[in-house]
Amino acid sequence: MHRRIGAYTAFFCSFHLFLLFANLSGPRMLYGSQGGGAHVDLVVRKVTVTPVRARVGDVVRIEMEWEYWGAISNNYYDTTAAEVRANGMVVASKPFVLNFGARLGEVYRDTFLWDTKEMAPGKYRIRGEVPLRLDATPFDNFLVVSEPLLLIPREASFPAGEDGGGIAVAQNPFWWN
Repeated sequence: MHRRIGAYTAFFCSFHLFLLFANLSGPRMLYGSQGGGAHVDLVVRKVTVTPVRARVGDVVRIEMEWEYWGAISNNYYDTTAAEVRANGMVVASKPFVLNFGARLGEVYRDTFLWDTKEMAPGKYRIRGEVPLRLDATPFDNFLVVSEPLLLIPREASFPAGEDGGGIAVAQNPFWWN
């Protein structure tokens, strides 16, 4: 009985010491990041959707722009995917690697093409995002376009005499340029 209590005590103490020192040494000990546990900061600046009124089978163009706002320390990299989501479902994605060569203020732009031929008609909320595992401020790694994309059946008419096309833009409210 005393051996069992001693084993539990040893395990309990060593586990808590690990957590204490892992926290002091930064996230690299817990997550395996490179370069001293730096936290990078990416900010999605703008998402543009064209057309915002389309028919099933049309290709929707989504342009996204994001910026590197720096890191606490150097020599950090992370691999992720820049993604476009429609009602929460990933509809377009491209790999993105942020590496230690990035400079403060560096801007990235990419264009995504979403072929809607397999989609159901309806309204789709578009979200552009570049999620990073250790981002210092993950709340600005995405933007949601406030005007939903209207997708109608191929042979249907747009409501209330509207034409197809249009453009919808979401811009980071804290971006001053």
